[in-house]
Amino acid sequence: MKQVKNVAKQKKLKVVFADPPFGKEAKGEAVTESPNLGILYIIGFARERLPDVQFTYLEPFLSMDEHLQKVKEVKPDVYAISFTTPRRDLAFETIAKVKALGLDMLMVAGGAHPTIDPEDVLKNTAIDVCIVGEGEETTTELIKKVQANESITDVAGTVNRQKNNGLRPLLTDIDFFPAWDIIDFENYDVAVAKKKRMAYLLPIRGCPNYCTYCSNPVWKLEKPWIRQRSPRNIAEEIRYLYGRGIREIYIRSDTFNVDIKWCLQVCDEIEKLGLKGLTFQCNLRANKLTDELAKRLHDIHLWLAHIGLESANDRVLKGIGKNALQADNIRTLELLKKHHIKVYGFLMLYNAWEADGKLEYETPQEVNNTLEFAKNCLRDNLIEYISWSITNPIIGSKLYHIAKKYDIATHNVKIGNCMRLPGISEQQMVEHVKQGMILQLLNGIQKGMITKKGYKRAAQKAVKILNM
Repeated sequence: MKQVKNVAKQKKLKVVFADPPFGKEAKGEAVTESPNLGILYIIGFARERLPDVQFTYLEPFLSMDEHLQKVKEVKPDVYAISFTTPRRDLAFETIAKVKALGLDMLMVAGGAHPTIDPEDVLKNTAIDVCIVGEGEETTTELIKKVQANESITDVAGTVNRQKNNGLRPLLTDIDFFPAWDIIDFENYDVAVAKKKRMAYLLPIRGCPNYCTYCSNPVWKLEKPWIRQRSPRNIAEEIRYLYGRGIREIYIRSDTFNVDIKWCLQVCDEIEKLGLKGLTFQCNLRANKLTDELAKRLHDIHLWLAHIGLESANDRVLKGIGKNALQADNIRTLELLKKHHIKVYGFLMLYNAWEADGKLEYETPQEVNNTLEFAKNCLRDNLIEYISWSITNPIIGSKLYHIAKKYDIATHNVKIGNCMRLPGISEQQMVEHVKQGMILQLLNGIQKGMITKKGYKRAAQKAVKILNM
């Protein structure tokens, strides 16, 4: 294991946390809608326990040159980068360039990709340690050992080239805030929002469901699968964000309405705040909404609900483990419309799953059903915004292992990565994706939702459709 320089006599040990640098051209894209909450939570947790440590966060909108310059300026004792699998290549390039600076520091990786495939990171980069799973306690212990010039070989929740130290138990108390004070919200730009300044808020960690296509199993290494913050603690964070000028909050947990009683209590605490001009967005499950909850969400000025509808076919919804049926989707959309809450609907094409030891997958006719359902929902104002994706087996998902087992793993086509499904041609898939994209684009134009900051995105989509 790499020996870290003796920093015990230094006034302050310096730690840099980093996102891969996407550059300013990524402004307005999903990666720069919000700072990395995982990093902010780790800093918020660690600095309370490590008052003599200097923390720096290198944000995703920095260019590569700016990122490297910041590292040179800080000269950290620990450099920690967080990334997902789709950002693997950029993260690996960043790690190589940071290593080439020649600084004497411990290099750490965390996030979804190092959690699910630490061997890939350790084999192909200069990273010394991967943090697996939830990072607050593991990172804090790691920094303490660096500060004390002690061996870091045996820290629970880490993998290094000598040893896999296994998992660390999950936090039982998550009633604490991210390090919001280090963030300038003006640097972040959200594509869909009513108010200029918006922040993400995470009231729940985890998800009770096990959808085939989802990468959530990355974070299901330990139980409990669901941990909720207290409604009062959530309200305190909302009050803080409001004081920082935030006027819209996206309740970003995978499922806000996983526990209806708790969700109503959160609404109670928000109402008690009496904050004027504050609006909300949230993620909802279609099979967990009541009329009472929909009304209360409207009362706290929730204007947009994000719902993973995925498909209009019960066979597909059952197969992928959605735990919601088409009747649930329709009932929930109607409830939200009744209470004047708009919906951002997410749909998937050509999903696959395994049943009774056999590969099953969505047929072209079932995709047609979903397209028709989407058209009708847009026409009837049951859905306001719509987003499409073609199903891609993400590493860590159940589908990833199914795709490998049946040799239908992803390959590059005109529409990006997709599965090689028996009897379904690439051209069939292309035509359905084209229809979905045209529907999405026309809906945006008809409803006047393509604003100045959305022109570039809309133009890119139009060019992509033309080139299919």
